[in-house]
Amino acid sequence: MQLPSEIEAKYVLPTLRALVAKKLVLEKGYTQEKAAKAVGVTQAAISNYIRGVRGFRIYWENNPIVLRYVDRIVDLIVKQSDQKEINREFNQMLIELRRKGFLCNLHRNVEPFIDTSKCNVCFE
Repeated sequence: MQLPSEIEAKYVLPTLRALVAKKLVLEKGYTQEKAAKAVGVTQAAISNYIRGVRGFRIYWENNPIVLRYVDRIVDLIVKQSDQKEINREFNQMLIELRRKGFLCNLHRNVEPFIDTSKCNVCFE
């Protein structure tokens, strides 16, 4: 059985980074290199994010919670805010996704044999 933090690291964070990277490059005019530095990954990862080869195991491009946080994170990056603020926003997004049950749904898809209805880990 995978821990919620493993699910986040394996599936959620790459998807969220991909959404931030795409917005930086496609909407804010960042180069892939500049976006890579801002997001903390390689330029090759950014290229893969934009092509949809990496980071899109979860389709959250229309999730209003995710989009709200992605917009905030992108704005913080563009304003060259302190990395601590950017990390805080990412972390708040993860907390909210856990509390709203999105991580449970994902966990159920990844490990269908787990009865997530008997688990409260993400809500504690």
